[in-house]
Order: sequence, then structure tokens, then C-alpha cells
Amino acid sequence: MNNTQRKAMLDDLLKVDRYEFQPEEVELVQTHASWVFLAGDYVYKVKKPVDYGFLDFSTLAQRLFCCEEELRLNRRLGGDYYLRVEKVVRREGGYFFGGDGWVVDYAVVMRRLPEAFLMKNLLARNELEERQIEALVDLLQTFYEEAEVFNDGSFGSREKVGFDVEENFSQTEVFLNDTILIRDYKRIVEFSRKFLADYGKLFARRVKTGAIREGHGDLHMEHICLPPQGPPVVYDCIEFNQRFRRLDVVNDIAFLAMDLDFNNRFDFAARFMACCREKLGELYAPELSFFYKCYRAYVRGKVWSFISSDPALDKDALKNARATAGRYFQLAAVYAAPKPAGIILLAGVSGSGKSYLARVLVDLWGVKVLRSDVVRKEMLGLAGQNAAAPFGKGIYTREMTVKTYSEMARQAAGVIAQAAAVVIDAANLKAADRKLFYAVARKAGVPVRLVVCRAPRPVIEENLKQRAEVGGDASDADISIARRQRFEPPDCDELENVSWVDIDTRKDLVEQLYCLVTHA
Repeated sequence: MNNTQRKAMLDDLLKVDRYEFQPEEVELVQTHASWVFLAGDYVYKVKKPVDYGFLDFSTLAQRLFCCEEELRLNRRLGGDYYLRVEKVVRREGGYFFGGDGWVVDYAVVMRRLPEAFLMKNLLARNELEERQIEALVDLLQTFYEEAEVFNDGSFGSREKVGFDVEENFSQTEVFLNDTILIRDYKRIVEFSRKFLADYGKLFARRVKTGAIREGHGDLHMEHICLPPQGPPVVYDCIEFNQRFRRLDVVNDIAFLAMDLDFNNRFDFAARFMACCREKLGELYAPELSFFYKCYRAYVRGKVWSFISSDPALDKDALKNARATAGRYFQLAAVYAAPKPAGIILLAGVSGSGKSYLARVLVDLWGVKVLRSDVVRKEMLGLAGQNAAAPFGKGIYTREMTVKTYSEMARQAAGVIAQAAAVVIDAANLKAADRKLFYAVARKAGVPVRLVVCRAPRPVIEENLKQRAEVGGDASDADISIARRQRFEPPDCDELENVSWVDIDTRKDLVEQLYCLVTHA
């Protein structure tokens, strides 16, 4: 079929009379590999005659095979949403789906999913719930338990995974200092290669114990539907390349965890991985989670880098593609960074975003957090109670603050003694208060990082207003308190004890974490 015939086919398949049920309208959506016709309650997906190396739809026979594979593979998680493979035929009057005529192509036909309940749309509307994540994991548990196992080393071994990782690196060298900074590239390369070298026995054990299975291969929010009635539906798995779907179970689920992190929902990502750990048993290996999340973020950065090099893109699309690629590479650099160690000392006025950042550190790395608002009230037997008072009054006198910080320093020493990192979530406005933690760190021989959270005054006041409206927070500070707080910057003596980084909390969480891990 030449380009003229192909255009005629696409034009014809956009006509409502080319469908047996005659929808009211037909819409065409194009991907790099398919033409997708949205026809009323149904979707017809025709594969483009392309060959990208990793994907080969160049012949009619190959497209038929991949359509049949798509139907077979997606019925595992997509159930009866996947209906059949339909012929595209040419006869008198043009091109049609089904019926008599000369077969020119094939389409996968499926029922149209309710877009309002796609996971990405639920998250965008802040309507995603933990129970839906738990239901999804229940579905995946059954899926992985029933999936075909590959324990002969043909997939999932250190050598096979290493090939995929190195392929990514070689394919992105052209984008260095464009969509990915050289320093981030070097960090990710070093992390990945070291992990592969250090955990050879783990990769071998995963193959031997049956953790390499016929998975989905493209498990992210755009491919998950969570309808209000019935079980979750997962669709659009990778049918065109066995290498991308026959993989470690952790590699498969890491994609969704990374996607949630990318969308600033580290809490949902942590909950998803915790459910997987609980439900999947030995199929889950926590040691692999950061490695595979880094790998998945890097792949997405690579894909968006390729998109950004398309000369057909307009200025705005080019800017968005480059920014999206850069953000994925930043997230990969976060995963590749060493786990926090010692004491992370958050500082800043009330409402500057300290507790928000602290929660993310818990979700991502599982570090211990000591929050002054909680410790202070626990010391006084007021846990969970409101104890608001004017600046420097009530339970917020200078004397009580010194006692609170001393108690947190004592508790921090106990955490560090267990070889764990600890985050101090407190205003830490005065140098004298911060020095309590420096003494603890010196005695234990661990590092200290001073992370100063900053935001413009209107942003801080809006944060405090929203916190008051929601209610239930341990902090009693309001706008009047924040207006009287002042941060004492470190002097030369203090800087000898601490590495200091400022974080603009107006930025989203991925950028904040990237700033934290790249400013050592």
C-alpha cells in the first residue's frame, strides 16, 4: 500500500458508514506505532507499517501476528474489553472494517473504557483512593501467579538486564547537556553498573526462583482503569517485543510506582509498593525497587528525548517534550542517589513546606521523622490536642522550645544508634537549637544536612490558611505566628559542622528532591 492508498484508507475509516453499528462520529488518535479509531463505544486499533528495530510491523503477516498477540495477552488483565481481531478490507466503495473484500490490514477491536475512571484522570481530580490501589494489587497478584515463568536465563538475568540498561545509555548520549545533564548521566550510569556488579547473585536467584514472568511491560497510569463497579482493568500491554514483557515482576510494577512518583504522589507509590510486598511474597524483592524505578524513569526520559528531536513539533510541543524528558531524568537521578544518612535538619518558618517534604522522605526512603509539633505535645500529655497560643506564649515559650529540641536530640541519637537516618522536622530558626543536633552527629560520626525550606510570604500564608481549613494537623502555628518568625542563617562556625542547601518549596516534589540529592 502506498502513501496515497494509505491516506484514502484513513479517510474512509473515519466515516461512520464503515462500521457495522454506525457510530455517531469517529475520531482518529495517532501514536508512533498505531492509528486508533474511537468509534462510539468501541476502539479499533490498526498498526502502522513501521519498523523501529525493537518493533516491527512492516509486513501484513507481522501485523496480523501482533494483533492476535495483543488480543491474547491483553485478555489476561483486560478481560472482555478486548473483543476480536477485525479485517480491514477494500471493496467497491472504498475501505471498510469487516465483510467481504481484499484484506489490506487488521485491527484489534475493544470496548471503549470509561476515560473518567482512568487512573491518571482520577489522580488529576484528586479522586484516587488507597482502596483502589489495593484492589489493583489484588488483580496483579493473581495475574503474576498465573503468568508463564521463564527460569532458563533467557530473560531477566543480569546479562539481559545489563544489555537493556546499556542500550538506554548509548541511545541517549546524543542528548547529553540537552535533556539530561552530564553529571546526572554519570551518576545514573555509575549507580546502574555498580548495582548490576554487586547484585549478580540476586539476579541469578530471581531467575532460578521463578520471578521472571510474562508480565505487562507497560504498566503505568494511562493503561489502568478503575471503574466504580467491577474489578480494575489493565490494558495495552507490550505485544510487539518479548524482551520488554518477559521480565522480573519488580521491573513490571516499578513502572507504576515511578509514574506515581513522577506525578508527585510518593505516598500512593509507597502504598502501592507496600501492598505488592505484602501480596506478592517472594515474587517481590525490595532490593530491586530503586534500581528498576531508576531504569523506568530513564526509559521515559529517553522516549521523550526522541520526541523532542522531531522536527515536525511546534515550539510549544518541543518545549514540553524537552521539559518532560528532563524531569524524568531528574527523577532517575534521585533514585540513583545514595539513601539519606545521618541527620537531615529541616528548617524554615511555619508554613514553608517542611512537613510536606518530610513526608516525601518517609515515603521514598523510609527514614524516621521527628516532628517538633508532635514531640512537644507528647512531652506535655497533649497529643492530638489544639494548644494554640500567641507567639512565645503557652506551650511555645522559649523554655519549652529548648526542652523540646533537647528531647528531639536525645531521640535522634537513639535512631542514629540503630544505623538509621533521621529527619528533624522543626522550625530550627535559632543556631543554638540546631547546634544540639550537630553535637549528636559529631558524637555518632554521621553527617548533618541543613535543608532550609523557603517560599514567598503569600505562599506561606496560603499554606497556613489551607492547613487551618483542613484541620487535624499537629501544628498550631497560624499566619500571625509565621509573620514574627525569623531564620538565623549559619555563621562560619556552624558551616564547619553542616552542609547547607536552600529548597524553594514552590517547586514540585521531584524538583525539591533533585535539589536535595544534587547539592551535597
